[in-house]
Amino acid sequence: RAKQIRDDAIERLRNHPLQALFPATVMSRDGRVIAKRPGMSLSGDSSDDEAVIRSEMIRDYGITISIVVQGYIWPALEVIHMEHRLRESDFVSLAMQSPIVPRGRERLFGKALFAGYDRDFVTALHLLVPQIEHMVRFHLKAAGAKTTNLDINGIENENGLSTLMDLPEAIRVFGEDLSFEIKTLFCDAFGPNLRNELAHGLITEEDCHSIYAIYAWWLALKLVFNAFWYVAHREDQETTEDTENGQATEN
Repeated sequence: RAKQIRDDAIERLRNHPLQALFPATVMSRDGRVIAKRPGMSLSGDSSDDEAVIRSEMIRDYGITISIVVQGYIWPALEVIHMEHRLRESDFVSLAMQSPIVPRGRERLFGKALFAGYDRDFVTALHLLVPQIEHMVRFHLKAAGAKTTNLDINGIENENGLSTLMDLPEAIRVFGEDLSFEIKTLFCDAFGPNLRNELAHGLITEEDCHSIYAIYAWWLALKLVFNAFWYVAHREDQETTEDTENGQATEN
């Protein structure tokens, strides 16, 4: 998916180079410059070209998210509400059985996922974003990555999500597609930058109900559920294979 978005962005830049020749600036609501993108070189081999490609990828990704949320996620959530009434304990139980959720964070994940299911995305986002950062840090540490830094006074500090996602182990642990989504949703000023906006108290109630917030909740639910589903079905498959092997031995 990330590769396809990149290929599409490069193809469009080749076909319409004028749109990327000039530098671009991203400004916040209060008029601050929060990101700059250089212009693309005519030769197409400048070191700045990667930043241009990245910004185009994020633009395309935002369009895709808008379609997915309005066309699939929100209608599906409405149907689930009409046909089922899930409880917070259901989501906590799901988090407890999902290996992607760090131990001790199951209730926080469960509360966040239930809040989104209940369409309270203000609560969902404020609970979920720190837990996703902790989840990323937890799995990178488990993979042997160094997730801290030493300051000039010898004090060891934990790196933030942006730095964590730039580690070489990130793609190995989370894959190219998920790494791209986490960086784009939570860490990039050309995108919604949810982690940094929330951490600095810049996020508004309207932002918490944006398509990006809804998609972030759905992405977390997908990760938690898919990890649970994979383990549950792997255990069922192993049990079935053991039973079949035992019957074959008896015969």
